[in-house]
Amino acid sequence: MVAGSLLGLDQGSILEVTHCFPFPSPGDRESYGDVDSGSVIEDLDGEEYQMEMMKMLREVNVDNNCVGWYKSIYVGSFCQTPLVETQFSYQDNLSDNCVVLLYDPVETGRGTLNVKAFQLSEQFIASYRVKSNTFVAPSSILVELPLKIRNPGLITAFLYDLCVAGVLKRQIVTAASDSNKVAPLERYLEHCCQWVDDLIEEQGKFQYYLRNIERHKDQMRWHNKRKADGEHEDADAPTWKNTTEPSRLDSLLIANQIKQYCSQISVHSTCALSKIHLSSGIRVST
Repeated sequence: MVAGSLLGLDQGSILEVTHCFPFPSPGDRESYGDVDSGSVIEDLDGEEYQMEMMKMLREVNVDNNCVGWYKSIYVGSFCQTPLVETQFSYQDNLSDNCVVLLYDPVETGRGTLNVKAFQLSEQFIASYRVKSNTFVAPSSILVELPLKIRNPGLITAFLYDLCVAGVLKRQIVTAASDSNKVAPLERYLEHCCQWVDDLIEEQGKFQYYLRNIERHKDQMRWHNKRKADGEHEDADAPTWKNTTEPSRLDSLLIANQIKQYCSQISVHSTCALSKIHLSSGIRVST
């Protein structure tokens, strides 16, 4: 998994991403032949590293305006608290138009480019800024933005030359041999079950908190009744341990992730079941 910064131009309703650079990983020091260079990178924190990179890019006439960040994901899993916290810092400190680009290498490796752009909604930002723990619709936390990819002229010319030379050949796959559709469906089902287990765990934490609240109310009613009857307080009586209310953010993000997986399962299952039905009909007829 990799992540990095996006550079470009903010032109009103259009955010143009023209360049990017990756964030340093813990293993970058070993990748440098010069130990001193690796030490310098290791000593810089994330913000200092970005400022140094943008300064160097400005010297070579590259757009150095930070417009967001990018992150690779695995099998569509992205609704997590660290992503929300990072995106909030970008939109709160830099610009409301900052985006996060999510790239899925697994889906792309299957021949389907999977790149999505997201922003935090204004409703969620207002609630998150004041540390409110109120309910927010899971689907309104992250807002997906329309994305248009435009290749530079050199890349377009290169792809055209490959097409003319016959290097890029279209492979015809029959319905009977198209078994790779089952693999992503299995992965989505497996991950969806795992996220459902996580949601049950988060709900258990909240239910435990509510049970403690009810115990406290019962205890207070019992104490008030003893005072009304003129009885002395029992020193050995259990005392109320104040517990903080668990955050709703994790459960809301998990619910949103389950919704994303259900949408992908619906798409893949429709295609896979249709091809399985077609291939079984062909086998029966032959």
